[in-house]
Amino acid sequence: MTERLTIKKILKKTTDYFKEHGIETARLDAEVLLADLLDMERIKLYVNFDRPLTEVEINQYRQRVIQRAKRMPVAYIIGYQEFMSLKFKVNEDVLIPRPETEHLVEAVIQRVNKLADKREKLTVIDLCTGSGAIIISLAKELADVPLEINYIGTDVSQEALAVAKDNAKLHQVQNQIQFLVGDLLNPVKELNLKPDIIISNPPYIADKELQELEPELQYEPEIALKAGENGIDFYRQIISETEQLLTDGGIIGFEVGNQQSKSVYQLLEENNFINLTVIDDYAEVPRVILGEKALDGRKGSRFNGSN
Repeated sequence: MTERLTIKKILKKTTDYFKEHGIETARLDAEVLLADLLDMERIKLYVNFDRPLTEVEINQYRQRVIQRAKRMPVAYIIGYQEFMSLKFKVNEDVLIPRPETEHLVEAVIQRVNKLADKREKLTVIDLCTGSGAIIISLAKELADVPLEINYIGTDVSQEALAVAKDNAKLHQVQNQIQFLVGDLLNPVKELNLKPDIIISNPPYIADKELQELEPELQYEPEIALKAGENGIDFYRQIISETEQLLTDGGIIGFEVGNQQSKSVYQLLEENNFINLTVIDDYAEVPRVILGEKALDGRKGSRFNGSN
């Protein structure tokens, strides 16, 4: 007969089990998996410590624990990840949105607000959109800006775009965002658009580093991680093509990996982008780089500080 466990007991057992498997966030993961299964907030677990679990609940939870012990990310197990205070559907066809990427979204929001008095319309393009977390968050956060904004997300993966479209419907912005399948800027070129803002969190893991990553990343799509010998292949291609497409004064923005900031900064300089801004994440690692296309090809100030 299956042991009837209370919430308190099963959390203790699971935390110890996760620690044995080298999971650093053992207690947090145990709580998130159980709270989601029981459809309650994590804090409610503590006021229900003595509540016994049914046999069905125990068996369902056990399956989740087994998956996590094999280092499957919690987000894939429960099927969603929070980003910019919104829930996004995720599966193994898309990368899991990460807190670091919120810095890119927040930086773009600031730029758009500054442009609100200067332009009546904007076209914003998110390359390698994946789950759609970036472009959907922008559409939600900028809903009250007095601008007509055309949002486009592109991805080479049909499966990823299916997830992005589901998330757009979930957050009721499906009529505001156009999702296009294709490699980087190719779908945009076919539309003959002159975008005002191009942003991306592209693959940036160097080929040789793939085998050194934490076990959880084996579950995430390699196509969204692998980026050539030095991890800058996608940045190089995007930057070289963006300089020709952007409107004068248009904005380019990237999330960058731990080792890519200097290389990406240099690529932007070489392609005549000005007013470059580097933004650190909470760990004080350079994480976001923004630049502007020089007006009429003129060069300008090269560095605008680090936030």
